[in-house]
Parts: sequence; structure tokens; C-alpha cells
Amino acid sequence: MGMNEEKGFHRLWHLYNEAKKNNCFIYDKSRKMWYTPEHFKEKYGNIKATDSLISSFLDDLVVRDPTADLHADQKQLVEKIDKLRAEIAKELRRLSELNRTGLKSDQDRQKE
Repeated sequence: MGMNEEKGFHRLWHLYNEAKKNNCFIYDKSRKMWYTPEHFKEKYGNIKATDSLISSFLDDLVVRDPTADLHADQKQLVEKIDKLRAEIAKELRRLSELNRTGLKSDQDRQKE
């Protein structure tokens, strides 16, 4: 390996070691994929690339606790559900009011 390749390769292993040490996963933002440290090692352990290629690859990788992201996703989902429930309730009230006022109009017309 050349000097630049060695440097880039080392940077990948640093990411692997950080994830392993902190019981985290490696997340690839551009591909929207999660890797366990072991899976990451299997997939990229023998990568040979220039430092600039490794740098651009690393820009998309972050070490994360997957459970923290799941909790954030769950919170967003609950917020969306609450918003949809409020919209449904509002629409049901509107339809109920239309139905009520529509019936009155029909009854008034029938009396004439």
C-alpha cells in the first residue's frame, strides 16, 4: 500500500474501532444503510483506495447508537399520528356540521 492508501485505510479502521468500543453501528448517510462493526469490517476490511476516495467515503459515514435513532424515529411517528388524528377530528366536525346544516336546509325546503 502507498502512503496515501495506508492513511485512508487507517481512517476506516478508526471508525470500526470507535463503533465497536461504544457498542454502536456505522451508518452510511448516502446509502441509508446500517452496518454492525463486524459487517463493516467484512465489507470494507480489504478496501484499497486513495486517501481522497476514502475521505469522500468517510463523509457519508457516522458512528451512531441505532437505538437512539429508533427513539427519534418513533417520536416523529407519534407526532405525525397525533397530527393526523387532529386533522381527522377537524374534518369529522366539519362534515358533521355540514350534515347538520344540510339536513336543516332540506327540512326547511320540504316544509315549503
